[in-house]
Amino acid sequence: MTSHLVKSSDVIGTPLTGQEGRKLGTVRDTYLDPATGSVEFLVVEAASLLGGTGKYHPVPLRIARYDSVDRSFQVNMAKDRFKESPSYDREQLSGHGYGWAEQVERFFAGSGASDQL
Repeated sequence: MTSHLVKSSDVIGTPLTGQEGRKLGTVRDTYLDPATGSVEFLVVEAASLLGGTGKYHPVPLRIARYDSVDRSFQVNMAKDRFKESPSYDREQLSGHGYGWAEQVERFFAGSGASDQL
């Protein structure tokens, strides 16, 4: 029954890959809806040559698929398009009045990546 479950601690540090298996970044956090108990967003730090960028891209979990063989999340999105997605620093993500969730939903609704793989 629980063989399909993944611990949150195992999600942190998981790669996010896009089209053609290109690494988009690394999952650094998750946001869940306490009313439903479901994870709504993966917070991904974009990949860079020197490690992390310090900017975080929330990705709606509904557009991602977990690959248990590769131990990664995958989205149907090109790397260039991912770079255009809304990104925030830690303070902005923590601010309840900032409205980042709505901004992210609007972006991904029109991105063509809204369908799960």
